[in-house]
Amino acid sequence: MGFLERLPPSVRELGLVTLGYSLLTVVLTYPGILYWNTRLLCDGFDCYQNIWNMWWLKTALLDLQTNPYYTTYLHYPEGVTLVFQTFNPFNGLISIPLQAALSMHLVYNLIVLFSFVASGVGMYYLARHLVGSRPAAFIAGMIYTFSPFHFAHGLGHLQLIAMEWLPVYILFIIKTLDEGGYRNGALAGFFLILTSLCSWYYLIYGLLLSALLFLVRARELWSDRLRLTAIGVAMAVYLVPMSPLLGSMLHAGLTQEFAGAHDPVEWSADLTSFFVPNAVSTYAEYTSPIWSRWTGNEAENANYLGYIVLGLAVAALVRLRASRFWGWTALVFATLALGPYPHFLGQLYEIPLPYWVLHRFVPLFDLSGVPTRFTIMVILCLAILVGYFLADWLRNGRASTRVKSAAIAAVAIGIAAEYLAVPFRTVESLDVPPFYRETAQDPEQYGIMDIPSRPLTLYFATIHGKPVVGGYVSRPSVSALQYLENTPIISTLMTGRPLPSAPDVGALARAVFREANIRYIVSHDGAHADLLSNVLGFPVVDTRGGIQVYDTR
Repeated sequence: MGFLERLPPSVRELGLVTLGYSLLTVVLTYPGILYWNTRLLCDGFDCYQNIWNMWWLKTALLDLQTNPYYTTYLHYPEGVTLVFQTFNPFNGLISIPLQAALSMHLVYNLIVLFSFVASGVGMYYLARHLVGSRPAAFIAGMIYTFSPFHFAHGLGHLQLIAMEWLPVYILFIIKTLDEGGYRNGALAGFFLILTSLCSWYYLIYGLLLSALLFLVRARELWSDRLRLTAIGVAMAVYLVPMSPLLGSMLHAGLTQEFAGAHDPVEWSADLTSFFVPNAVSTYAEYTSPIWSRWTGNEAENANYLGYIVLGLAVAALVRLRASRFWGWTALVFATLALGPYPHFLGQLYEIPLPYWVLHRFVPLFDLSGVPTRFTIMVILCLAILVGYFLADWLRNGRASTRVKSAAIAAVAIGIAAEYLAVPFRTVESLDVPPFYRETAQDPEQYGIMDIPSRPLTLYFATIHGKPVVGGYVSRPSVSALQYLENTPIISTLMTGRPLPSAPDVGALARAVFREANIRYIVSHDGAHADLLSNVLGFPVVDTRGGIQVYDTR
């Protein structure tokens, strides 16, 4: 205890808060901590793409010294832009030193656990600034980081569980608007950069909240040169380093056609999803008659807000006028989460909502296409409201300190119980076929075609380190897809197009693969075995690990 007392109060506070959220993360992601070295903390789909993202960022920056937003290591040999990839460079950057010592699945697991701890800490500091109570702020951080939204996207959306910088940005934009100052403005711009490097969704949400904050202060800000200057500093700190990437995105969006955009009608929040735990919840079995009617999937319709949280938030709105901005803001974001048209128990009602306007008239907005993700902002606002109520009760309630402490503990336990999502989903770490590890030792550069091409093969690509034909890209350019669809033989194997009629189709196949420098075809399900061996004449050179490897030379 003497050591702790010698630490600066701010460092001691950060350490204790981090420890608290770390212990809760271990408990609430159970049994993940027991298998962190042998299993992946995900459902075995999008996590493979995110593992490749981290590997590619390190490879591009350190090994190839090239622009990480374009690659020929996917959709080889033509390559593909990654400006609309769910890239989350922040996670990739912090993973680089870990990759030097650990396997990629261990790196992934550590990043997942970090996101739960760091998101709680970030929300704690925002709430503490607003409500002025450490216990109330800790509860607010719990609500934010252990929300059903966070657990659900923990199934594999590494970019969306990186929620840690959004509340910190909001903290400093509030301080900028309230106090001015170059330091506050610069920090707001800096943390908006970190927010963007986690998820473009969170950039949009942060800017929308900033606009609402600005509107309610517009009259007082209009004549305050110091605060307007601080806002200008925030914009400059953000735009100077980010404008090349934002410009590339805008140019690509306006000049190229992209596939993979989601239908916002399908990926909208059902009104009942705010009040019912979904398939990720511990209580999913009991609520399945309701959540099974919703559109989307179990990662995207986990919008449950919790009755304890809702009750305390309503109490704050009734008692505390200072909290009401956050109530209105929660309503705004909940409305946006409902998408272009409302759903109720799976039934669509074609009544246009505000999201319809954004989707139709805001450039590039259609590339998001998942309005239900606005729910994280609803949770953030409700966490602040709960913080307001608890802080007021702790200051002004007549109960003894012991009773208040017990009540805070009971609220924490109650919220954790409502949000419970154990067992946390895990998948077994993969046994990598020897072919991939041996190929990694080959210094020659050539492409590998996995059939079928699926997210799992991206995990193997981080092992062998060679470019792959096709691959899982969030928003692939149509030109990249056209290569797969229009190139003879490759289109047959990758997209099911008919085999071209040619006097010697085997010779044609060897010529195609030789020109593209694609040396191996790896079949994961035995499909096309007769075509590859008997028609095209490619010999099988490896069958270990449940795969069949064909040499195209």
